[in-house]
Amino acid sequence: MGKTVVKLIALLLALVGGLLTEPGQAASGPPEKRMTATVIEFSVRGDLNEQAGAIIADLMMSAIANTSRFTLKDRLPLSAAAKIAKAQELGSTGLLDPKTAAELGRLYEVDAVVTGGVYKLGDLITVTARLIDTKTASLLRSGQIQGKDIDTIQVKINELASMITAPPEAPPTHALTVKTDPADASVRLTNDSLTYQPGMRLPTGDYELEVSKSGYLPHKEAVQIGDQDVNLTVVLEKARYGLTVRSEPADAQVRLIGNAATYRPGVALTPGDYQIEVSRDGYVSRKVTARIVDGDLSVPVTLEKTPAPRVEEYRLTVVVDPPRAAVRLLNAKQTYQSGMTLAPGDYTVEISQTGYESARVPVRIVDRDVTVPVSLTKLPEPARPASYRLTVRPDPATAKVRLVGSKTAYKPGIPLAPGNYTVEVSQKGYETRQTSVRIVDGDMTVPVALTKLPEPTQYRLSVQTDPPDAQVRLRGVKTRYRPGVTLLPGSYTVEVSRSGYETKQTSVQIVNGDVTVPVVLVKQVQPLQYRLTVQPTPTNARVRLVNSAFTYRPGVALTPGSYIVEVSSSGYGAKRQAVQIADGDVTVPVELEKIATAPPIPSSSSSAASAASTSVTSPTTRPGEWRIASVQVDSGLNDLDRREVQRILGGYAGRTVTRDTLLDGALRVYQATGITLRFVVQSGAGGTASLHARVSRQVRRTYESSIPIMTRSQLESAGFGVSVE
Repeated sequence: MGKTVVKLIALLLALVGGLLTEPGQAASGPPEKRMTATVIEFSVRGDLNEQAGAIIADLMMSAIANTSRFTLKDRLPLSAAAKIAKAQELGSTGLLDPKTAAELGRLYEVDAVVTGGVYKLGDLITVTARLIDTKTASLLRSGQIQGKDIDTIQVKINELASMITAPPEAPPTHALTVKTDPADASVRLTNDSLTYQPGMRLPTGDYELEVSKSGYLPHKEAVQIGDQDVNLTVVLEKARYGLTVRSEPADAQVRLIGNAATYRPGVALTPGDYQIEVSRDGYVSRKVTARIVDGDLSVPVTLEKTPAPRVEEYRLTVVVDPPRAAVRLLNAKQTYQSGMTLAPGDYTVEISQTGYESARVPVRIVDRDVTVPVSLTKLPEPARPASYRLTVRPDPATAKVRLVGSKTAYKPGIPLAPGNYTVEVSQKGYETRQTSVRIVDGDMTVPVALTKLPEPTQYRLSVQTDPPDAQVRLRGVKTRYRPGVTLLPGSYTVEVSRSGYETKQTSVQIVNGDVTVPVVLVKQVQPLQYRLTVQPTPTNARVRLVNSAFTYRPGVALTPGSYIVEVSSSGYGAKRQAVQIADGDVTVPVELEKIATAPPIPSSSSSAASAASTSVTSPTTRPGEWRIASVQVDSGLNDLDRREVQRILGGYAGRTVTRDTLLDGALRVYQATGITLRFVVQSGAGGTASLHARVSRQVRRTYESSIPIMTRSQLESAGFGVSVE
């Protein structure tokens, strides 16, 4: 029986390795919508090891993944199904009924589940599997394989996966071709989601066709596809749409230019471009283009009245000196421009320029263009004003003084020209003040006293915690919390924490008074644990938990799950035993078998015996091999991942490993956790070494997603490595 389990484990590793070395198969072909599925641990009946069901389920997961038809979630243990199914269901048949499978799908959010059983009757091993739709509680497919040994099962396991996942045979199809006039008309299947393409193949059945094109009447036709290809010809009729011209004035005459049709409101016309002429006495006629596409068209046309006869106008040009002087017409709405046209009449022109005397010139336009020369008289240069000193005496004396709107920096006694100035005086803790200063014909001294700002009001904050010894911290501020701490009005975030309780943050608003905030912490829920006691024979044997970070001691408290117990003693053969902790304390008796001792070596050969003894206790290793004494896992991992890594790598302690051995272990860790490891081997005394597993890269996995498949070579490129210190 033990050899059978070993072969099953070897089969699982070989199958997973084969899947990972062919990633191209999973990636080939267009992506399609996959069902989400999981495999439930197979039930075991007959003379088989109790782990056979879990191993066969893992083989099925790998085989189903190779079909690329499902998105797989983690395998479910049989205990998960047992909590939902009635006890007599699992006990009598070993299989789940569809209703129980549907309930599992609802709880674990999968579209389908694979359940089955493996049993041995005589020399024949039989494996059955069923694929159940969890939404309809219906059996989709089932299959069975048989073999007299595990090698036969290995050959047929992929065959069993194909039995329950193979897609149904496609129904026969026939070609549908629709020839349209016009040829660019659109063809659509109105009762099917498929997009029509000439010569497309369709299953037997009735279909509704719609042929349409802008400017034509749509055509619908029923088509029946039987046992041969179908060819149709559809000729569309041109559509006619109404044309209405809404003229202003309403009694204007409308005419279609170049068309035999006589216009009347709503005249029916085929799609196209039409020239329309709208006219009426006393108005300017208009011609517009109207385009009819796929609907009635209404065209608004507004006519403009015929303008009155134009009055003759003449040009006015003002030649100024200096050339950049501004010219303005005082008694006209138009803005002057050189050479502008004006009706005959009298005008007044104003010419101005900074530094010159303005001039106004009358202009009369009669029956010709007019040019007016104007020269301005320059004003005398103004006398440069004398400068006087400005001194500001601020209170407090250290206040800062600034001249607002001036590039000149203030200093006591600064010389300034006569004029108006704005002085700004400011000091931290005082109200800023601005004052106007007018310098006329002498020095100025301006006293400015600032008003002190009131001290800001602070209020006390007290946090009453439950439990009372919880730690309180103010987030986002430098002030350290203490009971009754004084704070300025505003919003604050208070964080309360204590070991064994959930940390809590709460917002506090201080407005115009002291604030007291009660905060009650919630105790953290401790996981349920049960005691494990191993009763070894001999009683002084050493007991070790292989797949757990916990150190064994009699009655050690562990959470529910599967554990591997290793019992060893000098002079006895070591023994490993699987232990399942479910919902109570577990006591496991383990009896070791004594190892037969070799006959004593004669005294004349004592030196040879000593050498032999040395070779047994301190085995030598070849280059590239390491005798592992201990395994240490990266402390940065969370508890769940660290326990899983320790479970996989813990078996290397006391063994000689190579780089390939470590690569195999790293691949198993990646498949279980999504973590890529790199190893550091530290050589120690006596030819042994300690193995340090460190995280190189981690793929985050959610409940809905799975870890991407990766080969050994891809894992090496993703960060795997071995270094020796």
